[in-house]
Formats: sequence, structure tokens, C-alpha cells
Amino acid sequence: MLVGKESFCDFHTIQEAIDVLEQSPSNEMAMLTILSGTYEEEVRIYRSYLHIIGIGQVDIRMHRYAKERDEAGEEIGTFATPTLFLGGSHLILENLTISNTAGQGEAIGQAVAVYAHCDKTVFRNCTFKGHQDTLFTGPLPPAPKERLKFGGIPLKEHHAHYRQLYQHCYMEGTVDFIFGGTTAYFEDCEIHSLRHHKNETSYVTAASTPQGQAYGYVFYRCYLTGEPNMTPVFLGRPWREYAKTVFVDCKMGEHIDPRGWDNWGNPDNETTVCYQEYGGSEADLLRGQRVPWADCFEAGTEAWSKEQVFDGVAFWRSFDRSG
Repeated sequence: MLVGKESFCDFHTIQEAIDVLEQSPSNEMAMLTILSGTYEEEVRIYRSYLHIIGIGQVDIRMHRYAKERDEAGEEIGTFATPTLFLGGSHLILENLTISNTAGQGEAIGQAVAVYAHCDKTVFRNCTFKGHQDTLFTGPLPPAPKERLKFGGIPLKEHHAHYRQLYQHCYMEGTVDFIFGGTTAYFEDCEIHSLRHHKNETSYVTAASTPQGQAYGYVFYRCYLTGEPNMTPVFLGRPWREYAKTVFVDCKMGEHIDPRGWDNWGNPDNETTVCYQEYGGSEADLLRGQRVPWADCFEAGTEAWSKEQVFDGVAFWRSFDRSG
């Protein structure tokens, strides 16, 4: 199927094409091609076995935000804001830019670009743009901290595992702009911190890794960049107490706070989180600067290949039903 603005295209909006694809069998890989252009729409995808590829500059954008009011006058909350929602498995997305253009500030709150409630999913050469909470990698924690329920987009399927691979992607944001509970592997990606609207402290990650899950976030050969003259940025803080995040052979700009990690105002988290760094070029210096409850070692990078992290399930190579 082909989406684009031209008369010869099958559909002129992405959601129209998805609605048709979701009526067909979802155990065979379907292909959706999107021609260059800006698509101002919310896209909701529940289907599995889907390959979406953009040609040229494909920008999918919307501007929902957590402080926005619904028809009853209630705030819609974080998980009703994504520009793109993915709920299935065996998905490939290539050469797409997904943006939440709501901006930032107290009147905006969280504004998600991508809500990846999906398993065995690959993002290649994709760009994720937003500010607070740009990329959410499911699943949700068992319960919210401050509300009765998370709300947001209805979840039609829950997966036994949530495994996602991000290759040669760019993602930007301010506070907790990569957050969630999946096992996510970021390979050769640029992770760019934007200035907070009050130039306050920001955080790259906020993992909520479920207790007992072997891996959380793994950043492998990534590049952490930031805007000039900004308040130092922490590598991560725990959205939930068993957060796991590791940086392997990554290069980090001067915007990263020398302490590295934050306990989210709860010293008890220091005994349960797993925050690690391997293979950094200044490992000896970092060991003396990082918080004492995080690990910083010079060796051991061979244990962090994607084959090891995904335990031999090479879904990025094969999307057959037995994978």
C-alpha cells in the first residue's frame, strides 16, 4: 500500500491505510510505503507483522499534551498524547520522523511522540522529537504512583515480552525523554538533550524495568549530545525501583552531570537499581565522579551484544512466525 499526497496513492493519510490493513490477516508481513511529506495526524496501530518505510522526509506530527482537557474538563494525561502508538509485534519502521510539537512548560506537561507498547520491533533511521517523555517503551508499570489509573490509549494486547531495537536513530527531549519498562537496545543512536524551559535539571532516561527482567535499557555505541550552556543532565533516574540502564562504548558530551545518576529523591532506590557504564574512554575519571551506587568499568563490553541481550532471538533478521 502507498500513502502520499499524490492522486495515484492508495491513501492520503496514514491512519486510513492502517485501518484497512488491520482488517486483513495479521500473521503475514504487510508493507506500507509512505511518500515524503508532513502528516499531521495521530496514528494508532494495533496490527502485528507490519513493515512501514518512509521515502524521503516523512514527518508524522501531532501536538497532544498531558495538561490538555477532555470533554469532561479533566486532564487527558501522559498516555493519551502520543503521535504514534504501536500495540502489536513483529514490526519494522524505517526512515520516519515522529514528532510531538506541543512544546514544553507547566501548562503542557508530558507530550509523547511514540508509545511503543510492542514486542520484536525494529526502528531503523528514525527520528523522535519532543520534550518531556518523548519516547515511551511499554509496558506500563503495574500501577500509577499518583493517579487511580494510567488512562490513555486502550491496550488490546499484552505481550509476554517487550523487546525493541533502535538502530541509527535520533531522539531528543528534556525530562525523562526515554522511559518505560521494555528491554530496548539502542545501537549507534544520537541521544540529544534539549534545554529545559527553565534551564532546570533534566534526565535522559527513566526506566521502569520490571523486577526480575534481565535487561532494561542498553545504549551501545551511542552519542549523547546536548545544547550549549545548559544545566547538567543526568543519564537516568528510576521511574520504578528496579530500573536497569547501561551505557556501553558511548561518547558523552560535557552536558552530562559528572555524578551520572539520580535516585529520584528516594535513597532506597540506590539498593535496587542497576546503573552501569562500560568501555568509556575516561573510565578511571568517571569512577571517581559517579555516584557510588552505580558501576563504571573499563572492560566487559563483549557481554552487551544485541544477540546476548535478546537471548538469541534475532527478530531483526527474521520475522517468521516461529521467531
